[in-house]
Amino acid sequence: MWTKLPRRSSKFARYPKAPEGRGPVLEWYQSTIDSAIISGLIVSAILFALMCLRDWGFEWMGTWWLWLFVLPPVILWPLWILFFHSSGISAGADWLALKDGHIDTYELTEVTVEGASAGLAWTLELKDKKGNELSIDAADVEANQALWDLVYNGILHSVQHGSAKTNQKALDKLKLRSY
Repeated sequence: MWTKLPRRSSKFARYPKAPEGRGPVLEWYQSTIDSAIISGLIVSAILFALMCLRDWGFEWMGTWWLWLFVLPPVILWPLWILFFHSSGISAGADWLALKDGHIDTYELTEVTVEGASAGLAWTLELKDKKGNELSIDAADVEANQALWDLVYNGILHSVQHGSAKTNQKALDKLKLRSY
């Protein structure tokens, strides 16, 4: 039998509240400090490797000011993500909200995917019948599977049963073709 993992506490979370007159928040996502620290360590490791490749060795390590390029990402990257990028995402049965606003996921008029064709990083752009628009990194909304399920069901409904326009990338990446 599957066991459900404990949900992170919403005590310190910064995610949008439900829009006025809409149903409750069913799912939310906000990046965590540990993921930000790991990202900073990865950036620093890449810079360390590039410095070693540039000098074909470890000679550069004796020059103190070159460390100013390698070490700051470990501290600055998590701070940047936590204070400027991490406002969270929330969704209800028929809506998706970011700090910039919300959209009705079952009343979309346009669903487009922009970004890398290789599939690594792409942006989901959504417009609804009321003229509301949201642009979101796909990795952020997919980080919580239940959140993504709520959003994807609305997208799928809007495309297959509504009149939402899409681009070729949206059809391919989101598998929106009806069979």
